[in-house]
Order: sequence, then C-alpha cells, then structure tokens
Amino acid sequence: MNTVRLRFADTVAFLVVAIGWSAADAVVCCNSSSVTSGGGVAYCQNENRTFHTVEAFDGGACDDNQTALPVRKCCPPGQLYDPEVRFCGPAGEDDEEYLRRMMQRLRDGFRVVADAVMVGYDYEQPKCNATQVLVDVPAVEVRGLMEADPSAIVLPPGYCFDMTPSDELVSRTCRPRDQYCGRDGYTCVNKCCKHDQMYVIDDDGRMCKQSDKPFTMSAYETDADGRPVGQSNSTVLPYNVEPSCITKQMVKDGFVLTTDGSIYLTGDRKRVPDVLYCVEYYAEAGAQVATVLQAFVCGDDTSDSWFDLFLLVNSLASIVCLALTLLVYNTLPSLQNSRNCYVKPYIVCELVSFLCAVIKDIYKGIQGYFQLFTYLASFCWLNVICFDIYWMLRYNISINKNKSISVRTIMYHIYCWGFSIVCVSTGYLFQYSQYESLQKLSPDIGDPFCWFKEKTRYGILIFYLIPSSIMLTANVILCFLTAIYFLRIKSELNGFKGSDSKTEIFLVYKEKFVMSTKLFLIMGTSYFFWIICSLFQNEQGIIWDISYVMTCLQGVTIFIIFVAKRKVIMDLRKKFRDAMGRSESTKINIIPGSS
Repeated sequence: MNTVRLRFADTVAFLVVAIGWSAADAVVCCNSSSVTSGGGVAYCQNENRTFHTVEAFDGGACDDNQTALPVRKCCPPGQLYDPEVRFCGPAGEDDEEYLRRMMQRLRDGFRVVADAVMVGYDYEQPKCNATQVLVDVPAVEVRGLMEADPSAIVLPPGYCFDMTPSDELVSRTCRPRDQYCGRDGYTCVNKCCKHDQMYVIDDDGRMCKQSDKPFTMSAYETDADGRPVGQSNSTVLPYNVEPSCITKQMVKDGFVLTTDGSIYLTGDRKRVPDVLYCVEYYAEAGAQVATVLQAFVCGDDTSDSWFDLFLLVNSLASIVCLALTLLVYNTLPSLQNSRNCYVKPYIVCELVSFLCAVIKDIYKGIQGYFQLFTYLASFCWLNVICFDIYWMLRYNISINKNKSISVRTIMYHIYCWGFSIVCVSTGYLFQYSQYESLQKLSPDIGDPFCWFKEKTRYGILIFYLIPSSIMLTANVILCFLTAIYFLRIKSELNGFKGSDSKTEIFLVYKEKFVMSTKLFLIMGTSYFFWIICSLFQNEQGIIWDISYVMTCLQGVTIFIIFVAKRKVIMDLRKKFRDAMGRSESTKINIIPGSS
C-alpha cells in the first residue's frame, strides 16, 4: 500500500507530460452497456473475438479490418480495483475518462499496447484452479512485466490489469497456494463461493449469487493449544474449494480464522482444518446489505461411517443380484420371450446406475450425465412394463400375437432411449451454453460432484424431478386401471369355469401384473421419499436414510421378484442337471474303448 501511495506523485507527473494522446484521439467503437445479446449477456463483436468494450485510437477507425488487442481488465465497467479491500469499487467518474487514464498507463508500460490500433476489453479476473489463489502482483513485479519483453505481440497471459484509486496500474494473477498460504504474512481461507459471489437464500434454496460486498476477514495468532490469542497482520487470501463432505452445517456460536488457515469454533472450543469448512457471507434474498460472514462446517462423520459402510454393502449386493438376474434371464429359455424383453433393458439400466453410484469421482462430468441417463432410462422401462400389461388387458391381445408386439417393442425402445438421450443432451447443452439464462436452468453435473450440484435447484427440477414424477404418476394410474380390468376379467371367467385356455391367460396376466406392481412399489416408494426430501431440501433425518436404504436394496428386491420364484428355481435346477448329465455323457464317450 505504501508503494501505491508513494507512486501517486509520479503518476500525476506522467499524466501531465503525456499530452500527446488524449481522449479525443480514441473512439469507443462498442460498449457492452448499450449492446445486449439474445441471451441477455452484453458483448461486443470484433472480427473473430468477443469483448465487452472495443476502442480504437491513433487514427484507427471502428470499421478497420483489424482484430482488437485483448486486454483483460480486473474489474467490471466503471469500476476500479481497491487493493486495501482487494475488491472492485466504483470509479466515481465518467467511464470514458477512466478508460483513457488506464489506457495511457498501459500504452506507457507495454509496447504491444502502444503499437496497437484497436483494443478490446474483457472484464474478468483470472480463474484460479483448486491449487491456486488469486493474488495482487507487487508494483515492482508489474514494472518487471513491462520491461520483460518489449517485442511481445500480446499482453502477459494469466494477468488482469486495472487502476487503483491513486491512479496506480495494478495487476492480479493466480499463484500456487503452497507458495503463499502460511508464508510471508499470508493466510488462506476457504471461501464457499467464487470471489465475487455470496450465499443468498431465496425460493430456490441456498445459492451462490453475484455480490458487490468486499470479502474482508482477519486472521489471529494462536497459542500452543491452538486457541486464538490476538489479531495478526496477515493478509487473508480467499480460495474456493469444496470441502471434503457433501453436507455442511452453519456455525451459530461464532468462529475466528487462525494464521494456519483453520478456524477456531469459539462455542465448541475446537479447531476445524481447512478441508472441513468454508466461510461465506450469508443473507436472505433482497437483503444483501445485512450480510453476515458465516462458517459452514462438515459434520462429525464418525457416527455415520457405519451407515455409509452399510449402504455400500447393500449397493454391492444389489450389483451382484442384478448381474445374476440378467444372467438367469439370458440362460433360461422359458424367460426368453417377448414379454421379458422389456425387463432385461430395465435390469441393465439399474445395474449400470448402481455401478456409477459405487464408482465415484472418476470423470465426474461424464459419469454424472451417464448416471442421469441410466436413471431416466430405468424410469422409462418401468413405465413401459406397467403400460404394456395394461395395453394387453385393455385390448385383449394374446401373448402369441407377435406382430403387434414387435411394432410396440420398437416404439418402446424409441421412447426409452430417445427420451433419455434428449433430456441428457439438453442438460449438457444448457450447462455449457454461452447464455446465462440457460446456464441457470442447467443441471451443473460434475461441479463439484458427479450428481447434481448441491446449490442448483432448477436443474434437478427440470431434468430429473419433473420427468420422474410424471412417469411415477403415470405408473400409479396404469396400475389402477389394470387392477380394474383384472377384476372385470375375473368376474367374466367365473362364467367360464370350463375354459382352461382363458383361465391360463388370466393367470399369465396376473403374474405380469403382480410383477409390475411390485417393481413400481419398490422403485416408486424409494424415489417418492427421495423427491420429498429434495423438494423440501431435507437431506438429513430418518426419511432420507430410509430412501437411501430402499434405493440401495433395489437390486436385491429385483432378484427376489424375478429369480427367487419356485418355477424359475425349478427351471434352473433342471437346466443344471441337464448340463451335468451332458458333461458326464461326454466324459464317458471319450473313455478309450467305449462306444
């Protein structure tokens, strides 16, 4: 800061001498404040590049066939950077005058800017990854950047530039956290949202939204027991890394940041390491002026470790049971008929979804979208199973009429795979769209988890809750209508006691109906609890635990429904005996001298 103030006089002298270039020499070709794209995002187009502001000077015209020199400005239009609070604030003057002064400093320091005819501004700070922290470059290093390579054709990559209230040119860049955190008077703190965002509670739940409030925090020295004893002079650098837990609880009894990057909970008198917390400003919707800095701490996972292990064992058991069920359906000829061809895709989707749930954090984005695809396809095939038995009863179609069955089978495949692909593809395009309005509706899968992002509510509603709820509701209606037709058929069969064929058909229909009803109850009930918890944002408690257990045991219950039946077991025993008999016969035939 002292360096910034001492150089103020030098800056003013420079501006007085540099009278060869003035605002009249520059032409603002495009300003994003007056240009709006179709998606509501302001931009300026110049040749093959997109900027927020495009400016021409030194006799250049806006229609010159030249690509503007990219300049990354740290702060938005009309704002400058205040190094005291490490945040952007209003410039307090005309935008063009402010840009002129900043451009004068850039032209004086960088040869590439002085030689340019047109400049395009991007208003954004460097995006640091999980291992980096955004820092202010010292003034001496900024001068070093200016003198490093006078023949450069672009500005130094990875840096943003701006002006301070004292007309000093400042730069910011990403640096490795281990070079700053805990060293040379720096303390790093895990911030829940990005540098220019904060937690806002609205109808969509807790979400990170744009904020104009500077992030300020002090660090405290600690004694031998890790308790805070006094405020330090450390500069606090925020970074954004998701804590190593899914659910976090807000601290109510107060906390302080220690110089080692941990927080000390004053109420519980305990220390929380940086990997188990994040801090953020927290406000109700429309009341950001009354924000309070809060800490969000991971709960004690030791009490839940046994439950997590229990869920993992259940999921592995479901994987084994689903694989066995699929093997049985591909082994027994009695199960390889047109009716069961709808069951096998459903089992495959369930098996793949369980594998995705167990194998976590590997290619999270791809895995998350693939998991969403299998979930939607599972709902679709369960919908098909419920609809098909209703259709057969409603129009009294014989199970031997393969012509109509084959046509419906093609339509079923188009419906299940097509709907799932369209839904997943739309979500992916929304997430990576350039339009902010579409990004707000995106699933945000893979950021940071392989499933829907915790803070996102629109995406999970549009791409999962609404489709699954519609299909579950349709299954309820289909089961109800099917039950009505069963009662009607049963009453009609009472007058045909001697008709064995009609009775046999009725028993076949009854078996299919009972099977589809059990599937719907097993899958529908667990997802009903899950949807209720998601809608009310209650991701803890007995209802959430019940839905988790029921979901993890789906594969086991499917195995019981499809395989653990007397007829299937008898067919398996017969096939096994036949296989053993053929094996013994083969051994006898290869004995020398046997005939």
